[in-house]
Parts: sequence; C-alpha cells; structure tokens
Amino acid sequence: MSLLFAAGFVLVGAILTGVLLAFWNDVRDWLNNVAADTVQKYIGYNARKAMQRAVCVADRVVNKIRTRSTVFYKKDRLDTYMDKVVLEAEAPVYEFDEEVIDKIREKGSIAQEMKYCG
Repeated sequence: MSLLFAAGFVLVGAILTGVLLAFWNDVRDWLNNVAADTVQKYIGYNARKAMQRAVCVADRVVNKIRTRSTVFYKKDRLDTYMDKVVLEAEAPVYEFDEEVIDKIREKGSIAQEMKYCG
C-alpha cells in the first residue's frame, strides 16, 4: 500500500513539474506582476522584492534545465555499453534564433542524429 502511494506521489510530482516547465514563462510573468502587486499591497515593498528575488532564482534553475542535453552514443557498432555525455548550451535561451525556437515549440524538442562511420 505504501509503495503504491509513493509511486503515485512521484507520478503526480512529475506531471506537475512538467506542466510548470511547459508554462514557466507565463507563470513567471504572473508572479512578477499580479502576485507581486498583491504582496506589496498587503505585506509591503520589501516582501515584494524578496518574492521577485525568489522568482529570479527559480527562473535561473529553469533556464539551466532547458539548456542542458544528454547524449548517449556507442564508440563502435559492436559495443554493448553506451557512453553518456552532458552538453550545455553556451548561449542563454533568449539568444537563440527565432527559427530554432519556433521548431522547438512546434515539435516539443529537437533531435540531431549523427551516424558513426568508423
């Protein structure tokens, strides 16, 4: 029973994280404008600044997640094990070409396949 509950908890957390990442730009804008105005009205300006700092930190984490890719490859066709390489984009997300961003929005991701001829 507890194993089933834990698996359900992990599944719900993964779904909520995926939804949050998919709509992060809208959520960030709402937090920085609407929610921050409400916090300032009832709690004060210092609370608003602290909230916007927290949103900024969360935005940096999301950008790091979005600019990291994992590549698995074999050195030879007959190898049984795959090597794992983690690549990080050099440019921030806002500096990508609009054409690339449009392709990512259409397909959800971009996969570049390379063929090894050795």
